[in-house]
Amino acid sequence: MSSKKKWSNIFANNLADSISYDKVKNFSEKSYIFTKTRSTQDPTSQNSTDKSRFFYFLIIIIFLLFVGRLFYLTIIQGSKNRILAEENRIQLVSYPQKRGKIFDRFGQALAQSDYIYLLKKDYKVTQISEEQSLELENQSLASENYQGELGQIFKQVQRQYDLGKSAAHLLGYTTNAGQNDLENDPKISSVSQVGRLGIEQSYDNFLQGKPGKKIIEVDAFGKKISILGDQEPKNGQNVHLTIDANMQKKLYEILSAHLEKTKTLKAAAVVQNPESGEVLALISMPIFDPSDVAKSLNDKDEPFINRVVQGTYPPGSIFKLVTALAGLESGSITKDSQIEDVGEFNIGDTRFANWYFLQYEQKDGLINIIRAIARSNDIFFYRLAEKTGLEAIRKMAIKFGFGQKTGIDLPNEELGLVPDEKWKQSAFSSNWYLGDTLHLGIGQGFMLATPIQVNSLIASVASGKFTRPYIVSKIEGENNQDIELGGKIIAGNITSPTNLNIIREGMKQACQTGGTGWPFFNATYTIGCKTGTAEKALGNPHAWFSAYAPFNNPQVSVTVIIEDGGEGSSVAGPVARQFLDWYFQNRK
Repeated sequence: MSSKKKWSNIFANNLADSISYDKVKNFSEKSYIFTKTRSTQDPTSQNSTDKSRFFYFLIIIIFLLFVGRLFYLTIIQGSKNRILAEENRIQLVSYPQKRGKIFDRFGQALAQSDYIYLLKKDYKVTQISEEQSLELENQSLASENYQGELGQIFKQVQRQYDLGKSAAHLLGYTTNAGQNDLENDPKISSVSQVGRLGIEQSYDNFLQGKPGKKIIEVDAFGKKISILGDQEPKNGQNVHLTIDANMQKKLYEILSAHLEKTKTLKAAAVVQNPESGEVLALISMPIFDPSDVAKSLNDKDEPFINRVVQGTYPPGSIFKLVTALAGLESGSITKDSQIEDVGEFNIGDTRFANWYFLQYEQKDGLINIIRAIARSNDIFFYRLAEKTGLEAIRKMAIKFGFGQKTGIDLPNEELGLVPDEKWKQSAFSSNWYLGDTLHLGIGQGFMLATPIQVNSLIASVASGKFTRPYIVSKIEGENNQDIELGGKIIAGNITSPTNLNIIREGMKQACQTGGTGWPFFNATYTIGCKTGTAEKALGNPHAWFSAYAPFNNPQVSVTVIIEDGGEGSSVAGPVARQFLDWYFQNRK
């Protein structure tokens, strides 16, 4: 019998005994005789009689209400109340699971989970060790299942990031499950941690695991009587990345030091294997601490944006490689075609000038495509864009992945933009002019790209194939049934090998004396590179630098962008130089 039913019966029986029908009837008859006798003697006795009748009538009504309520609770709602009483006696308790570990390509742990133990007594919370937790439970002073004399123990999962800030955007971070998480995914428990940003978010379903559950019988005071069932938690699956932890850490150190020196705040850098598409390192600045994200929540510089995949910028002169290939593939020019650098020219009221003329009032004279790439000559590419036309340039850009997601396994990747007549008409209610095509030819105007798209272009030029960039190489499964995730070649032979070799030669000369990549003029190794200085309406231009190395056997492609940094070769170039120096000294 439930406690509620038991106490209701006792109360009803006592009340019925104290006010039985016979007693009420006998008492009423005596009162009637008494009041009748008094009425002949006292004219005011009628009022007392009415009050007595009302009082007894009220007692009877109250009695009937109690009996009716008791009938409702025990008969009509009896089944439901028995269930509620049983639920109050039996408690289902969830306890957290460990998320899967994240490893780099060499098996170094980048993220892992450990349990922490908290002793809570009223409003006081104290972190204790696992040994202290067991000792308190053995002495029945505190437990995970009930509150003891010293309080109750709560087990939580704490995520640790071995590379700290240096891998923040790459790995992401975790938080406790929120109401939206619980509503949108029935598999998530209130004690679970949910991945936010980076690999933690993209592979949350694998890393998540399942929480443990206990069925506990408790007494009226909420103390444990016994454990009726216990389902152990299932830890999440381990994930292996293509990332080189040492390279990741070094790239972060180089970029951080450079930004501090140049007093700039926002930048991004990414390194890939051009043959496979494997991402070896990825940095976005400003950074946040994945172990204490609260400190960065109100940062106006938006540290939670992963600029490698979410930052969209005019690609500047790096896009000249696309224009060059469009011109060669369409037959607009050949390797030997020459265009004269006249310094500047006008179309209507718009002035088109070369950077060399603007800075030094110098001209490059007659130059071919190789020299134009090495010198990043704007006049050459203006005229080439005019000859080649918008459609051929757009098609080549799309072949190399611009204006679309690369498919990298990171959340919220941006598309970028490859503009055309319809887009401009829709966006600005304006026609497309020749000047728009010329600006597109040098990666300016309306053109937008992400750093991962730019680096994919460089990787494709280096390897001759267009691959999907990816970060996770393997997910550990049960019973050694691992999930292998390899690279994917999206397209091969996008352009002819002959034309690719022409582009590569121009990139090699760009990093040699006489080119624009002056930070590499004295390097002891040979690379292919392209500088970019992306002008914008206000402020300093964005500084770009992209390269692949070694030149004859490409193993890495690297792209650096520094927002509002200025000239690409002078600002972003030194970052790439310092990184590649380290790479050639430490490569395996």
